[in-house]
Amino acid sequence: MTLETGSPHPVRAVALDVDGTIAGRDHAVSARTASAIRAVRDAGLPVFLLTGRSRRSVLRLARELGLRNGVAAANGAVAFDPVSDVDTRVAAMSAADVATVVALHRSTGLALTWWERDTIWVDAAGPVADELIALGESPDAVRVGDPSGIRPETTLKIMLHGDPAALDAVTDDVRAALPGAARSMDTFWEFVAPDAHKWEALRHLLDERIDPAHVLGIGDGGNDVPWLSRIGHPVAMGNARDEVKALTTRHTAHHGDHGAALVLEDLVTRLRP
Repeated sequence: MTLETGSPHPVRAVALDVDGTIAGRDHAVSARTASAIRAVRDAGLPVFLLTGRSRRSVLRLARELGLRNGVAAANGAVAFDPVSDVDTRVAAMSAADVATVVALHRSTGLALTWWERDTIWVDAAGPVADELIALGESPDAVRVGDPSGIRPETTLKIMLHGDPAALDAVTDDVRAALPGAARSMDTFWEFVAPDAHKWEALRHLLDERIDPAHVLGIGDGGNDVPWLSRIGHPVAMGNARDEVKALTTRHTAHHGDHGAALVLEDLVTRLRP
């Protein structure tokens, strides 16, 4: 995949999803992809991470990549400066939405996980905790808790977990209850506050200094649709969900084949004099 030439909106910033995008099949960012991200940074463009990962995980990744601009975690519910480790925006869920998701958990039998700033709670030990840890979350951050004790004022997001077929089967119920829900990693239904999606986080990070038309973004999941649809240079991963691929004719390789690195390497080549 190469960027289209002659665009009236040159790229002035890059926004990246993590899992399924810059992270490979092993859920880690490869040396090649990390090098490509640093090359974009060194070319003078800010690189914004927009991911469903926890704040702790994103802080670690942003520092490993040497990013000096703000980043967003928990699907956009929290934005922060990775240099100073100071939050710049936090959007917690409402009590009504929390109660709705807990009711869906009980009616569908899907596993439940709810996320606070520094802790990830699961309703029981087992597959959901195992998958979160496999995705790079710290084992000491994942704890078992009682859903009846969820505190909305500190909850950044909630997810229902199951195999893809089980999540497909409850699509109508989920959409009817909370239309803003999004699929993430195929095995999660993800819920955040209405003003906590990745698009709202990106708007906050751009801070009117950069027009979204000048942003190149790469993503793969349903939770990437709102922001990819609003930027000038959206790119879908080869492994992206159909709703992401439908946004753009610009597609790159699978995340296991350095698809994001290919896009970023091409961008850096075009940025050189």
